[in-house]
Amino acid sequence: MNIGFIGYGEAAYNITLGFSQNGISGIRANDAMMDHPVMGAQVKSRAQEAGVQLVADAREVARWADVLFAAVPSSFTLDVCRTIKDELRPGQIYADVSASTPATKIAIWDLIKDSGVLFADAAMLGSLPQDKHRVPITVSGNGAEAFKNAMEPLGMRITLAGEKAGAASAIKLVRSIFMKGLSTLMVETMQAADAYGVSEEIIASLSKSLDGISFREHLDRMVIGSALHAKRRAAEMKGSIAMLEEENLSSEMTEATKHRLEALDEYHFAEKYVGGKPKSYAEIIEAIRPE
Repeated sequence: MNIGFIGYGEAAYNITLGFSQNGISGIRANDAMMDHPVMGAQVKSRAQEAGVQLVADAREVARWADVLFAAVPSSFTLDVCRTIKDELRPGQIYADVSASTPATKIAIWDLIKDSGVLFADAAMLGSLPQDKHRVPITVSGNGAEAFKNAMEPLGMRITLAGEKAGAASAIKLVRSIFMKGLSTLMVETMQAADAYGVSEEIIASLSKSLDGISFREHLDRMVIGSALHAKRRAAEMKGSIAMLEEENLSSEMTEATKHRLEALDEYHFAEKYVGGKPKSYAEIIEAIRPE
């Protein structure tokens, strides 16, 4: 099985290095920066380290590969597809591992679907430097199952997410809203705690509220609570913002929370559920769904 990469940046390097460390060789790649006077040296040294053969033309890699990875920055993935689409063939697997939006992955599929190629919208959901080719990947598209069958025997960890292009990317980017948002909220929280000398007390208090409870339970409790008590909580956030401003600290995350609570308050959930709480968070999400 011939494995090719278009784009040889962080993702391709770490995946192929993992392959190499597990005895998988013969991989070819092309990168637009391979002959760059500055960045080219890094591309070439990484390819040498991973035992990857660099090829001058992306279309040549596309013609040769049985499994073709598009591993370029999201802003270039459509252009790459346009460049190589005439080289794709029936039964070939084309896996786009870029962090593109679902709409972009759908646009790629629209460009190549008449070629008979098997398209895999592949979203990487872990640390590439740590996991390398074993990084957890969620994949969707008409080629998702074929990609899983081809690459799992080589040690890749792949979860299927249906045959719709864009579904895997949606999972990645929606997950990022929470994970990256949570991490920056932690920064804002602990910076404030540090300013007031109460870091250990804050950690202990939050641990008591959060530890040992399933995520779904947190989801129900927090989403429903925010909806029912939006007005009071938005007012409380004003106090938190004022506190942060007194110490010349960033309040961006707290301000966003206030705005979101104010938007929830416009639905008057407290009045709607005066006789009893919603059964789950999903009732709230359905109620605020755009028409």
